[in-house]
Amino acid sequence: MTRKSARLQGKRKADTQTDLQTTGATEPPQKRIKSSEVQDSDEEGFEDQQVSEPSSGDATESTSSSRKKTRVSGNSLKKRAAKLVPVDERFKKVRGRLGLLHKLVTEMPLDVIFEIFAHLRPLDILRLSRTSRDLHNLLTSRSSEHVWRNARLNVEGLPPLPTDLNEIQYAKLMFDTICQVCGNHCYTVFWDCRVRCCKKCVHEVLLSEDMLYREHCRIMQSSDFYRYIVYVPHDRTRMKRGMEELFSSSTFKSISDDYGKSVKVLNDAGQRVTDEQQLAAWKLQMNTKRTEHQHYTRLCEQWSKGQRDSREDELREIRQQRRSQIEDRLIELGWGPELRERLRQENGSDDFWNHKLIRQSKLLTDRLWDQITPTVFELLQPVRDRRLRVEQINVLKPRYEALKRCYDIYIFQQENLKKSGFPPFGDVIESHIGYDIIFNTPYEQLLSEDAFHEELKKLPDFIDDWNKRKTQELVEIVQKDIPEATVDTLGLVKTVFCCQSCNALLWYPAVFQHRCLTHLHTHASNLDIYHGFNPYDQLDSVPWNKHSTRILFSKTLSISLSLIMQTCGLDPDTALLEDLDSLDDVILECKNCYHNGRRTFMRWSRAFLHNQYFGQSHVPTPVKPSEQLQQKLLDFERPRGGFIVYTCDHCPDTPMGKQRRNYGDLCSHLLQEHGKERVTRKDWSHGPSFNLFEKAPSHIVLEWPEDDANDTPQI
Repeated sequence: MTRKSARLQGKRKADTQTDLQTTGATEPPQKRIKSSEVQDSDEEGFEDQQVSEPSSGDATESTSSSRKKTRVSGNSLKKRAAKLVPVDERFKKVRGRLGLLHKLVTEMPLDVIFEIFAHLRPLDILRLSRTSRDLHNLLTSRSSEHVWRNARLNVEGLPPLPTDLNEIQYAKLMFDTICQVCGNHCYTVFWDCRVRCCKKCVHEVLLSEDMLYREHCRIMQSSDFYRYIVYVPHDRTRMKRGMEELFSSSTFKSISDDYGKSVKVLNDAGQRVTDEQQLAAWKLQMNTKRTEHQHYTRLCEQWSKGQRDSREDELREIRQQRRSQIEDRLIELGWGPELRERLRQENGSDDFWNHKLIRQSKLLTDRLWDQITPTVFELLQPVRDRRLRVEQINVLKPRYEALKRCYDIYIFQQENLKKSGFPPFGDVIESHIGYDIIFNTPYEQLLSEDAFHEELKKLPDFIDDWNKRKTQELVEIVQKDIPEATVDTLGLVKTVFCCQSCNALLWYPAVFQHRCLTHLHTHASNLDIYHGFNPYDQLDSVPWNKHSTRILFSKTLSISLSLIMQTCGLDPDTALLEDLDSLDDVILECKNCYHNGRRTFMRWSRAFLHNQYFGQSHVPTPVKPSEQLQQKLLDFERPRGGFIVYTCDHCPDTPMGKQRRNYGDLCSHLLQEHGKERVTRKDWSHGPSFNLFEKAPSHIVLEWPEDDANDTPQI
């Protein structure tokens, strides 16, 4: 070997010669040992001893002898080094350079090794001492104390070495990352007890006051126990049962023994009793030690907290740099808008940056970026999809709105369509009129209403075909109850349809414009052709009666209305909807509702509902009303709700619909624009669509005193 140490070289040479004489064979290769065996042997060495520097004479002699014995040629060194460590058959196929640390210990001079170790930190020395048996023996020997001391001095702000620990024990307490009991990773330190262990093993080295008392109460007096328990190091920690105070059992034993030797004396009866003077001196000494111990504990806790804070700041800075690197790469790849939108949606919660693959304390490299890229894109893809949908809506919706304006103008110009009925805009969307222009024009290009001029030429044929198909649908609905029904049957006023959504009563062709049949439910079929855009939702219009169960023919209502018309002198088999206007001034009285000398009057629309509610026996008959009764009826029919919307029947229709007013505005409008001082039921309609019974509120019922038909009617 080439180590410049006469003692180790002579010992190795003597062992080799002895083996050759006894066995006549070469020394087998060194057996590898487990790291746990090396770790356990750390407790040997100089941990349990008082470490001392070698004397100057021994050092000088060793140095001079080493210099004399190791002055050999370079070729000799190479030959002898090549023969020292033969490679075991088990390790010939191992990749990498085998045995570098072994060569460091066996071939490199000690002064060079110690010079290298002088630049390391205590945790580095600890880990080196556990890598091989040679390094362990070297670093745990008495002569290596200065290695640990120099490593400790390399740590800035570290508290000085305490009197109750040697260098290795101190390094393990301050810098180690494993439990001193089980050997698992551990970052919990009980500073006052000078123990680093996990909470699973804490009760093996630290005990509560009750447990200490139960273990030692048989061999001591309770008064003695409570005298020196205050000097035993202890720490408070949070356990499953809450905060618990734990004491060092080994220190308790040493203090107990010292108390017995220093305080207890034999009396005349041969019994050990407490000497008060020695007790006072012992307390003074222990108070001093305990104060120093606590002071040093605070220094260690402050240093540890400073290290944690410093490490947290360092990791925070690394994470911030990693975040900046990820942002820069995402912006370069075109994900900047999605990143900003994701952060805006989180409202400062930073869920994106707290992802386990993103929030790491590692600077970003190309390899790490390739690993996290799929996850990052997966997190941002929903945001991109939403952004693209919004951009698509912002482009396609105005185009459909322009097409709708063109369609409304066309319908307004065709007077005959208002009488025969026309398709809602949802059916126009479903017919794909204007589809090619809307979706094939580049998104960055603006479309005006003129772009749909050629497409509007398709409307006449489309509307005619639509009217035929939908009219036939209504005929088929009526034929379920009246098999002989035809298209002419739809025009009769006695053919009453009912909306299942709002219970409104509808007639042909006004049923085609009923809002519930075109606005309530989303049309969700065949949306793939719109590239993810839903024009039915965006334009709030679906094809007419897409859910065919929402409109029904009411045979019962048809019979009731026929009875009322017969009572008023109209033929139900020939009367049309406009013929009902002649019944607006007719006042009816229900003879069967006579009660306590009071008579009930109503108009035909109320009589229709009255008959439907009370049955066929309640069929009102016409009466000749006085002017006072007619005026009172008008007053009762005047709407009293603040949320009802009216339109003027004297104003012409416009492409965008009639202007909506409240009742007060309607009266002022009729007076100023049409010169009508008295408002009648023929002057206004409810809402944007026509409903027969919206002109006569169903809750109005008048009563008249029996003795005088000219008196004021009462409710």
